Amino acid sequence: MARGWPIVALAWMAGCSSAAHVGPAWLDDAHIVVYGNGVTNEDCRADICQHNENVDVITWHGAIYMVHRTAKSQILGPNCSWFVYRSTDGGKTLERVGHILGPTDRDLRDPHFYTIGDELYLFGGTRLPGAPSHDNNIDAIETVFRTSDGVNWDSLGAGAPEMWTLWRPRQENGVWYSAAYHDDDSQISMFSSTDGLTWTLGATVYDVPEDSEDETEIVFMPSGAMLSLIRLDGTQDEYLGDQGRLREKVCWAMPPYDAFTCPQELDGVRLDGPVAFWWQSRLFVAARKHLQSDTDPKKRMALYEITGDFANAGTIGIKEWGEFPSAGDTAYAGVTALDDHRFYIAWYSSDIVRDENWTLGQIGETDIWQGVIDLSKLK
Repeated sequence: MARGWPIVALAWMAGCSSAAHVGPAWLDDAHIVVYGNGVTNEDCRADICQHNENVDVITWHGAIYMVHRTAKSQILGPNCSWFVYRSTDGGKTLERVGHILGPTDRDLRDPHFYTIGDELYLFGGTRLPGAPSHDNNIDAIETVFRTSDGVNWDSLGAGAPEMWTLWRPRQENGVWYSAAYHDDDSQISMFSSTDGLTWTLGATVYDVPEDSEDETEIVFMPSGAMLSLIRLDGTQDEYLGDQGRLREKVCWAMPPYDAFTCPQELDGVRLDGPVAFWWQSRLFVAARKHLQSDTDPKKRMALYEITGDFANAGTIGIKEWGEFPSAGDTAYAGVTALDDHRFYIAWYSSDIVRDENWTLGQIGETDIWQGVIDLSKLK
């Protein structure tokens, strides 16, 4: 269900043009645009709360739209909602233009934008309340919302079979595709849609339950091949990414995407909450990074580049370019192009000074950040 919301201007941080540079050289104007730290509101279905996360971004009708979830913590529950913002000046200012509520008895999270015709859509998962491990017993129901003006959002109900959580949709030859993970993180399958309302189950991408596979970013190659990057949470000891293996499964399919092969793993990296984007012929991913330690593990959001054989669906590699200002509970970014080399990006993070661990971050305060990536500075 949806309702309109008074426009609230979010200006750039005062004096940011003369402030010290925050982040790596390729990241400009990084700053907080939605504060959770210091917020006292506890009705997260009415206004911004302490924990702000799950960001996505799109350019639509010449404006940038950004959405995020607000709640008191990562813990699943109905005291949450999504806020939608619009910028007509390349992200320099944001107006809060939309507010989306989920069911009164279920959680609502992981919003993703897409377009069908002249209308803007969002889908995201509703889940049963609780604090599950490996997405057990969440009874996921993917729910679709639609707008013609960016302000007023209609709930269109369930868009996919129960117990599936769709990740970021991508379009190829007039069809939208999204990889989805099954409740209990036991399988990845491909879904598709032509109308934006009904998502149809297709081929199995990967089904090795002991790998605990979930968020899967898909990317279409110039050849038409589909690359799937699959987060592997592994065993219970590896679940938080603080110790043990860090792995990302690499799977490929050719049109019509009805059969997948998974010939490779990227070792030493696990791309939590990834967003991939092309610049020229180079492929980049922003995702959560795990700094492992037995005593003081940390999280960051990092910018990676995927390298290797794109033309022939061959072996790929990964290179890190650096970290965004981030800590604790972080990542799940959205990105959109500003021009031929700059990209607007928004993400969430716990307080970067406190730099608490992920466990504390998930129940603590988090803010929404934004910045501009200048890829011409990556040589």
